[in-house]
Amino acid sequence: MPPTKDWEEFKKIPIHMGTLIHFKLCFERADQDRDGKIDIMELGEWAQGIGLRNISFEDLKQMIAQVDVNHHGRVDFWEFLAIQLYISLNLQDTVDLLEFIKFLNQSYTA
Repeated sequence: MPPTKDWEEFKKIPIHMGTLIHFKLCFERADQDRDGKIDIMELGEWAQGIGLRNISFEDLKQMIAQVDVNHHGRVDFWEFLAIQLYISLNLQDTVDLLEFIKFLNQSYTA
């Protein structure tokens, strides 16, 4: 799926190694069956573990649908990393979320 924007703007976003390690460890905690993907049940348990108590099944499905650019119904590491970086680096005003996910997924093959 090609980007609608030039990749150059994404290459300028600074990401520190410690941040990558932090989110990799978060992903591994959420991926309870260690298959490299977070399914809806794992996402629900992870969300509750970080304090999101009143989250519905529909909310979880919608969360997955927002970031699942390869459309397999689960969240892989690159999709997880993209949303976490998008939020933690406050990219909402400068970068489109789906374009950012596509950028991080560009070398990933399912």
